[in-house]
Amino acid sequence: MTAIRYKAVDSKPPKWLALYDIETPEVANSDDYNALRAQASDNEKMILSKLGSRSYVHNGTFTGTETTSEDLPTKYVWVVSLEVASEGEDDLDRWYKEEHMDLLSKVPGWKRGRRYRLVDFDQRGGLSEAPVCKHLTLHEFDNKDFMATPEFKRATSTEWQARVLAKFVRKEVRLFELYRDFGKRPEIL
Repeated sequence: MTAIRYKAVDSKPPKWLALYDIETPEVANSDDYNALRAQASDNEKMILSKLGSRSYVHNGTFTGTETTSEDLPTKYVWVVSLEVASEGEDDLDRWYKEEHMDLLSKVPGWKRGRRYRLVDFDQRGGLSEAPVCKHLTLHEFDNKDFMATPEFKRATSTEWQARVLAKFVRKEVRLFELYRDFGKRPEIL
């Protein structure tokens, strides 16, 4: 398991994002994983009782041709959460695979994009009542000024994207900055 914590660049809630790469969503319910919770301090247990969690299944990774393992994790992660009308699902997948990720890979500082599909969520603590989007994409950048580049504007203004956007039911876009990389914990995998 890898664990990375990010802090929001904007002022919207939530202010923090924790990402855990695990083999399968079931790992989050395993005895080893739950043992970690049991070892938590009272303060940590109180915090955990208020945190929502989401489990996603990996749906594809697109890595820049010059990206190396030393480039990851990046300083910034651009989080895109989407809900699309059912008739737009196939077009969304094709757009990501055939156009969008390729164009984003040309944006200075882009290192990797990873797509996920929601399998489970728990909105504890009442911190957010907003519906959870089914699609999640994490775009990893080494700078936060990528949105001002001509390459980014090109990647986000195509005819195909306009067609896909018309099928969006809900969209949330956030930028987070790396706070701490906890590294790998292979004993939990």
